[in-house]
Amino acid sequence: MTLYARTGFRGTGLMAIGQAAGVTHAGVLYHFGSVQKLLQAVIDERDRRFWRETADTWAGKDGLAALRLLPKLAEWSAANLGLTKLFLTLVVENVEQDADAHAYFLARQRRVRRRIRHTIEAGQRRGEIRPDVDARRKADEVVSFMEGAIVTVLLDPTVDMVALFETYTDTLVGALAAGAQGTARTRRRPAASREGR
Repeated sequence: MTLYARTGFRGTGLMAIGQAAGVTHAGVLYHFGSVQKLLQAVIDERDRRFWRETADTWAGKDGLAALRLLPKLAEWSAANLGLTKLFLTLVVENVEQDADAHAYFLARQRRVRRRIRHTIEAGQRRGEIRPDVDARRKADEVVSFMEGAIVTVLLDPTVDMVALFETYTDTLVGALAAGAQGTARTRRRPAASREGR
């Protein structure tokens, strides 16, 4: 996990893994069966640690109550920077559709976006979140913010990840809460402007 966080799956050979673990590279391959299964084992272990330490935070919560807890994600990520970097490195390595773990990360991100959408929809059913909010698009926005914020902090450690999440969460909850005025839609630029003419 440490090596993948530092040099990625593609940049880490079995020889280096074996040396770090105190076994032969053949022993590593024998134990896991293939480099693809080793990669999946690393991903699964990272996710297992994350959910073990954070699942209770959201248990039984949805709507605004769940959204207000988004900074807890930042607290965990900041306290586990090695695992956070590991996750981001592997996601970036698997952006291409034919990459080893592309399907896994795509399905995982869609699952997270779906959970957030359902959280927003639950708040709408209770009347605490504005009914005119597009839950699907808002969920896409939230996930995009979270992943982008992590990139920002890993590039520049002077940025306070928790404070960044707290500011965004305050704005998000304020905009979604029933009674808040909807934000104006961003108007599309004229075609000439979009094309740089």
